[in-house]
Amino acid sequence: MTRMTLTVVAAVLLSAPAVRGHHSYAGFYDTKERTVAIEGTLEEFQYANPHVIMTIRTADSALYTVIWQSSMWVSRQANVSKDTFKPGDRLVVIGSPSRDPRSREVTQVREVRRPRDQWIWRTGAPFAAPS
Repeated sequence: MTRMTLTVVAAVLLSAPAVRGHHSYAGFYDTKERTVAIEGTLEEFQYANPHVIMTIRTADSALYTVIWQSSMWVSRQANVSKDTFKPGDRLVVIGSPSRDPRSREVTQVREVRRPRDQWIWRTGAPFAAPS
C-alpha cells in the first residue's frame, strides 16, 4: 500500500468512534411542528458530555429524560453550569417529544424555566407552542 492509502485508512479507522457517537433526531418531532412542556421536580442533573441530561418527575409521578446539548454548548449558549440546577428544583422544560408515545424522552430543548426565581433560558429559534 502507498503511504497515502495508509493515511486514509488510518484516518477512517480513527474517526469511526466519533461518527458512531452522532445520532439523528428522526425519532423526535421537529420543534417547529410540535413541542411539549415538562413540569416537575429535577431528580438528577448530569452535566457531562456528550449531553447534559436532566431527569424530571412530574406531578403524576412520570419520569422524563431531557437530553440537552453538550456541556460546552449549554455553558456558552445558555449560561448554565453544573451548579445552576440542583435535585429538588422545580423546572419547566419545553422541547421536542419522541414520536414513540411510550417514550418519555425530550430533546431539542427550546426553553428551561425555574419558577421560584424566574430564571429562564429560551432559544432564539422559533418553535411550536407546547401541546
